[in-house]
Amino acid sequence: MMEKGLEGDGEAPGAPPTPTEVDVWRATIAMFGGDRSAAEAWLHQESMGLGWRRPIDVMEQEAQQVLDLIVRIDHGIYT
Repeated sequence: MMEKGLEGDGEAPGAPPTPTEVDVWRATIAMFGGDRSAAEAWLHQESMGLGWRRPIDVMEQEAQQVLDLIVRIDHGIYT
């Protein structure tokens, strides 16, 4: 019998789930107080905190980087 988490899902047992694009969208919308238009506009603008890449492009491969940026922005750290 295989233990849960060892079935080839790529995650260690007990590890937090890998963030997804949906997580980034939710966090971005929350950052803008529920304003989906503002969230979408921000996701499509180049960001200094992501090496002048657009969050929408970065989140396809590295959703955690965008979530980390959102946390920094929420704490007043913009770079």
